[in-house]
Amino acid sequence: MIETMQCAGADFCDELSGADDTSFARFYEGDPPSRLICSTENLTLLADMSPLALGHLLLLPSDHYLSFAQVLSLHEAEVAGFLADVVPLYREAFGEPLILEHGSSAGQDSHACITHAHLHFLPVDGDAVDDHLIGDSLAYRDLGSLGELALSPWPSSAYFLRVYRERVRVYLPTGEQKRQYLRSVVGAVLAIEDPEWDYAVVMRKGELRQTMRMVDRWPGKVRGDVTIADAELSCNE
Repeated sequence: MIETMQCAGADFCDELSGADDTSFARFYEGDPPSRLICSTENLTLLADMSPLALGHLLLLPSDHYLSFAQVLSLHEAEVAGFLADVVPLYREAFGEPLILEHGSSAGQDSHACITHAHLHFLPVDGDAVDDHLIGDSLAYRDLGSLGELALSPWPSSAYFLRVYRERVRVYLPTGEQKRQYLRSVVGAVLAIEDPEWDYAVVMRKGELRQTMRMVDRWPGKVRGDVTIADAELSCNE
């Protein structure tokens, strides 16, 4: 049984709860007042606080889970419905989305940004990201669908998820990956100088503000529950 966790002091949780004193509020000082794009009962879509590219978005569960494997175990239909609507909107605004996640597991040392599950959406070449991950000697397994992420062993395992053009792949961490590893890989693909992919080093305020302007018509276009299979058919249309 998957249970939500308490996350006192975790910045994502503070921001989702409506707290005033968050990293986003301190950095952006009300311009814009929020990075919230849209939400459903259990999911929230935000702009990344320091986007690596226009359209760098984060999908979070409203409650505190370690990974989207755990989220899918309880809210598969809602995630599928969300993706069925967001992916076509994303393609229209930014191009083909690459979805990435560093899924955490209980007992794994990690920062709050990892222990609150979140998916990255980026308009980045997923095949180029694969080349970097394989070049770092990470083994992988291909899944038949995103829904399979809810099956054992993933809800209790650490992993790197890559979804691109409806192809789902899970990479197995070795324990030697640096902090913000996936951001560093995307940075390499985008030729961002090391370590400027690190949001603690460079805050890309202009990219966030432009991203928010490009998604201002999305609220109200995201619906409720469908099956994972229906979502994949919708995303292929």
